[in-house]
Formats: sequence, C-alpha cells, structure tokens
Amino acid sequence: MNGFSRRPVQAAELPAVSAAEHLRRCPQRVSVTISWRLRQRLQTRADEEGRSLSNLLAFLLEQSCSQDG
Repeated sequence: MNGFSRRPVQAAELPAVSAAEHLRRCPQRVSVTISWRLRQRLQTRADEEGRSLSNLLAFLLEQSCSQDG
C-alpha cells in the first residue's frame, strides 16, 4: 500500500477525467525543511515501523488532514 488510499477503488467508481486532470491528481512531490533533531526522531520512528521516512511523512500528513474533517 502506498499510503494514499484507504481501500482499493473499483474502476466503475472512478469518474472519467482528461489526461491533464489525471496528471494533476497523481501524487506530488513536496520539499520541506525541518530541524536535524526532528528528522532524527522521524527517521527513528520510520525505522521502528519498517517504512521509509517519505512514507511515514505521507502517512502522518494524511492522518492529520483526515482528523480535520
């Protein structure tokens, strides 16, 4: 699982979109600057959970946003 979806989506559930719209909906790369100490803490957690740092950050951001709604 890539951390971007909660369940498999059936093709019939997907709305028809143009190729340009499809590209806008693909996962996007984001760059942030964090302190060395925070990075170390996040890397330690990622290692403990057996996932990459990038995957952990995507998970935490998605989790945080889903709690808002």
